[in-house]
Amino acid sequence: MSTSTSTTTDGATSAPVTFGGRLRLIGPGIVLALASVGASDMITTMNSGAEYGLALIWVFTVGIVLKFVLSEAVSRLQMSGDRSLLSHLTGFGGRTFPVLFLIAELLVGLFFGAGVVAVTTNILQAIFPVLPFWPTAVVVLLSASVLVGIGRYGLVEKAMMGFGIIMFFGIIALAISVFQGDGAQQVAAETVVPTFPNTSIITVMSLIGGVGGATGILAYSFWIREKSWRSPDWKTVVRLDLVISYGLVFVFAVAMSAVGAFILYGQGFTIADNDSLFAIADSLVSRIGDVGRMVFLISFLAVVYTSVLGGFSGIAYVTADCLRVLRRYPHQDEARFDMSAKSVEFRGALVYLSVATLVIMGLGKPVTLVLVYAAISAFILPVLALALLVILNRGSVPTGLRNTWWSNTLLTVCLALFGFLAILQVKESVMGFIG
Repeated sequence: MSTSTSTTTDGATSAPVTFGGRLRLIGPGIVLALASVGASDMITTMNSGAEYGLALIWVFTVGIVLKFVLSEAVSRLQMSGDRSLLSHLTGFGGRTFPVLFLIAELLVGLFFGAGVVAVTTNILQAIFPVLPFWPTAVVVLLSASVLVGIGRYGLVEKAMMGFGIIMFFGIIALAISVFQGDGAQQVAAETVVPTFPNTSIITVMSLIGGVGGATGILAYSFWIREKSWRSPDWKTVVRLDLVISYGLVFVFAVAMSAVGAFILYGQGFTIADNDSLFAIADSLVSRIGDVGRMVFLISFLAVVYTSVLGGFSGIAYVTADCLRVLRRYPHQDEARFDMSAKSVEFRGALVYLSVATLVIMGLGKPVTLVLVYAAISAFILPVLALALLVILNRGSVPTGLRNTWWSNTLLTVCLALFGFLAILQVKESVMGFIG
């Protein structure tokens, strides 16, 4: 039996029916995985390992499962009708969701590029010390903008899969290497049993929310549309794609926790920022040699640069669709207004990202705007969970794509957890204003 897709009489592609055929088509999930983890996730997972060894792997696992649930629900909403994500959400609140998500994405875009481009440049300088900062940063920024804007999704997927291979093999090799060091096996044996942090439940909930990004979950619906996975018969392919995606995120979290545990456990060392990660790279020289340091830096580079590519792609798609829907509402679903990476909205979003990156890198991050950005963007996931709970229980959704009891249960957990974390973030932002 052929495992390739077939084309129907109306030009649409139908999903493969064999596992091999489905496996050959995976891609958006890889992009989601790589876009969702970055330098902050390296810091979070390595700090967890440094403080608790392997005992908090269960916490990351819970967070990964919940984000899988959100992504899977987003994909079902996408496949319930050939409309973009924001077009679907207009069925629950009209222009409300496009406005909310546009504000959030504009704020995310204002700061996202400056952070990841600067870190990428710093890693390149650590590998090649002769590189000057600003010219290198401009090259990094232009490479991401060109790949996303000219190559669009297909080229972005191929580039990210190439970097992903480097990243995951590098991280796994690093974790295995440090496991051979003195005391590593003892640390693993002492801390492998799951435990609850002795600080507070807030610590646990923050760790659960820490690995994987909100914009990537929103953008996943656009990436599967680019692959023409637009009808209910693609549900099995999408689920396989997402299982592999979050499986890779799990491998990343476990490997980085292990590196943190085997190098730093019991030393009272906290990784406070990206500079600390460079210090970790230098400390690896005494443990596993210059090769170990280079493997860490190259893996670090792959982690951050793929988050640049995936982030630019995701933010551009979500921002562009918000603008498209708001400009064309209520006629946004007419064929002539279909969401496209060739649209003026998409190209405008990329220009905005590029200009914002250079401006914020030049000025530094204004504290007030950072606090506003953190507070507003924190509400993306709980608002999305609420919308998915309402829309995917409607009779207008095809039966096979509606929420089941377990979907409703887990989406409710997502709403409660991420809503609580959003409230904590608002409290932190308010205290930042006052302080």
